[in-house]
Amino acid sequence: MSVRKRSWIAPDGKHKEAWVVDYRDQHDDRHIKTFARKKDADAYHAKVAVDVRAGTHTPESNSITIAAAGRLWLDRANRVGLERASAEQYRQHLELHIAPLIGEVRLGRFTLPMVRAFEDRLARDRSPAMVRKVMRSLGAILADAQERGLVAQNVVWNLSRGRRSGGETRADRRRRGKLKVGVDIPPPAEITPSSPT
Repeated sequence: MSVRKRSWIAPDGKHKEAWVVDYRDQHDDRHIKTFARKKDADAYHAKVAVDVRAGTHTPESNSITIAAAGRLWLDRANRVGLERASAEQYRQHLELHIAPLIGEVRLGRFTLPMVRAFEDRLARDRSPAMVRKVMRSLGAILADAQERGLVAQNVVWNLSRGRRSGGETRADRRRRGKLKVGVDIPPPAEITPSSPT
């Protein structure tokens, strides 16, 4: 694995240079990725080194699109005997919400900021319940792709894990309110003391 500077003269006579990350993945296949800045090349080099050692690196050139991964996920869901209504709902999530907005993005290029931008785009004209369902389906698509070795990490799950802060759980508790006698817990009249045995 190396990071090196590459210089050349363009057809118009201008001097050009770039930074190249040259590496072999866990399958011993050689890959090269070019960056305009050394800082970006070094960051990519560090990330790839960790992923290759863990055996989870997926080169962007070998990566399939989110729409293709979604079709693989749906095929598997249909094979395991999913109910027809659930399978239809998942198909709609993919075809009506995911594929039109991010379907052409390659799994290897899909990042946490892109997930957040997708979620924000969904929230503009879809209900909060629909946004949650579609995000769950997108997470399932990436989980299936991760199991197949098509992507190193599930960035949708990384986003949801990052949201489990204490502040949000306190806000959820405030929103739900206090427990109500007769609704959430039985009233004292319904509670019978147990007889000693």
